[in-house]
Amino acid sequence: MIKFTLKPYDVLFFGSGRPFNRGDVVSSIFPPSPNTFASAICSKMYHIKNMNISEILKAVYGPFISKENKIYFPKPQNIYKERKKKDIEKVYIVEPSDENRLKLFKSENTNKPKVEKIPLYKGKEEIEPFTAFISLEGLKNWLNDKEIDRNDILLYKDIFENEPRIGISIDPSLYSIGGKEDALFRVEFLRLKENIEFVFWVEFDLSNNELNKASLNNEDEILEFFNSEPKALKLGGEMKNISYEVEKDDFKSWMRKELGIEDNLNIKKNEKIQVLFFSYGVFDFGDDRLPKINGFEIYSACFGNYEIIGINSKNLGRKTKRAFPPGTVLWLKSENDINITNPIFLVKNQKGKQEFIGTNLVLIKKGG
Repeated sequence: MIKFTLKPYDVLFFGSGRPFNRGDVVSSIFPPSPNTFASAICSKMYHIKNMNISEILKAVYGPFISKENKIYFPKPQNIYKERKKKDIEKVYIVEPSDENRLKLFKSENTNKPKVEKIPLYKGKEEIEPFTAFISLEGLKNWLNDKEIDRNDILLYKDIFENEPRIGISIDPSLYSIGGKEDALFRVEFLRLKENIEFVFWVEFDLSNNELNKASLNNEDEILEFFNSEPKALKLGGEMKNISYEVEKDDFKSWMRKELGIEDNLNIKKNEKIQVLFFSYGVFDFGDDRLPKINGFEIYSACFGNYEIIGINSKNLGRKTKRAFPPGTVLWLKSENDINITNPIFLVKNQKGKQEFIGTNLVLIKKGG
């Protein structure tokens, strides 16, 4: 497995699968999809090695945020802050509660998924959700039900700032604006703060013949390829140049060591677990606005808005799907005895791969 650390030269734009019209304001999504980074890696290999890149990657872990060599992960959505306060003084945890006993509201009367229990906070403080990343130490405290220090939270405003720019729609048949009055639109780019970098891990499929034909037979040869100058990738909607550093490192082993978690969990029938999404959760959603996860019943969920993510490739064509945002927390109850690795890609297709590479990466916490 190879670890990439990326530093952009310029603003970045990460598009979703949502359509927009001329005259609209188009905002970049954050965090970006793992497929965006997989595409950047594969694009460099294609243009230099002239190889078929359709199945050279096994998995992508990330992207995450690095600040001064400290790595941050999507904050669990059940971590809240005090309402209407700009700065975080303390964080609060919401947990599933029996809605029938509380008699406040029913999930079917909201725009959220229909779940057995709704996550609530029973303290005196008025609290609200917020967008942020969390440090490794903070994540460890969340796993062990310990108090999370405010210094372990990295707010979006400390990661990037929005930079609006004007775009012009070009008529491809004329290679000009074409005289249309509604040809202008505004784009909200992202500019990472000076001390912020992206970090992610890539697992290559070393059994793939295309890698072998390109004389990339092992990780050492792949590492040598990416260490060759220029060490730059093209990333995002406008293919901006971004510099990188690479090293050999195993994400799963590193996570298990740092968090002190087991690589295999034995889960008994009716045992409850929590799953934290490190990346977008891409599923086929049912009428209850929840995915179907083999072997588990979802009895509670905590997340923000659904996101639409998409891919556009020569091999897969264009696809868009509804997704849970990174940081989503689901509470599950096992329907059978099961052994599961941790962390894990929760749902795969029939070939054992993710339809959207890097999605559905979760960390499992026992107890509900």
